[in-house]
Amino acid sequence: MIFTKTRTTLTAFIGLLLLSLTSAAQWDSSYAIDTIESNGKQIVLFSDNVWSYVSSMEDLARDKAMADTAKIFTEYWNDITFAYMYPEDKPLPDSVQIVLTDSLHGFTPPLLGGITSGFGWRSGRVHKAVDIGLDLGTPVRAAFDGKVRYAQYNTGGYGNLIIIRHFNGMETYYAHLSKMYVKPNQMVKAGQVIGGGGNTGAYWAGPHLHFECRYRDHAFDPLKIMSFDTTTLKMDTLILTAADFKISQNHKAYLADGVNGTGTGSTYSSNQVGGSTSTENDYKGSTATGTTIGDYYIVKSGDTLSAIARRYGTTVDKICSLNGINKNSVLRIGQKIRVR
Repeated sequence: MIFTKTRTTLTAFIGLLLLSLTSAAQWDSSYAIDTIESNGKQIVLFSDNVWSYVSSMEDLARDKAMADTAKIFTEYWNDITFAYMYPEDKPLPDSVQIVLTDSLHGFTPPLLGGITSGFGWRSGRVHKAVDIGLDLGTPVRAAFDGKVRYAQYNTGGYGNLIIIRHFNGMETYYAHLSKMYVKPNQMVKAGQVIGGGGNTGAYWAGPHLHFECRYRDHAFDPLKIMSFDTTTLKMDTLILTAADFKISQNHKAYLADGVNGTGTGSTYSSNQVGGSTSTENDYKGSTATGTTIGDYYIVKSGDTLSAIARRYGTTVDKICSLNGINKNSVLRIGQKIRVR
């Protein structure tokens, strides 16, 4: 059994054992004289008339979990974009297990829509995110429960950026927002609308969400755990290895894996993970014009066949052949045009 003695309780951890300590002098000057049971709990009586509960393993585990949560939201907690300073004294372990959802913490995709750029090398630079096309102002949601660490305009290219740290230590980034509805140190729930989509910090590009997943500032591919055409999570528990943090693929590699393939962008699963409060109805209309879903392009205002052909490195004749149309066909906003 674990005896704890308290007048003013000070909490310290030794492994899974939580000991409530008084001063060392008091500890040395008295001793346990009896143990009684009250309301299902063991109480220890000491020789100097002090008493204390005996902590159960369940109590210890719960208290430790609460302390660990407090540490997650205080360690490296600041308004700097990349909070962790590397190299640290020791490298990341060979593998990291991250519990993504449980009975208390849920998941909701930040946005449902077509991927315009994936995780990988792009134009000679590393793209550490998945970009999802959207219309200006489209609601963007917190993917998991957590606490906002950063919410401000970032001059490093992110534009309006929100960073949320989650209960498992992971962080998610939501960039290029037109509006931000949350503030630093605010607690958020999965599915809560935190901002509106835009292109701040990337005015040369169309509106899109730049979405990152990081563990201790090491980015990994969001497509490892989620897709953006369904409300379901791919797994409840994630195991990351060193290979997951090494970026070697092209940013279009997701196309070869069939992500957001033909027809998947318009059919959403209603399954929920970990108590998510959002359904596919929350996302109706969120697939933006001017974006790509697999082999298809969603026509936006001002589009022409020649402009679409140039964008995808093909020809007008090829697009016409794929879609059974001719060069003079009138395009409709929201129309799906096959480009591959």
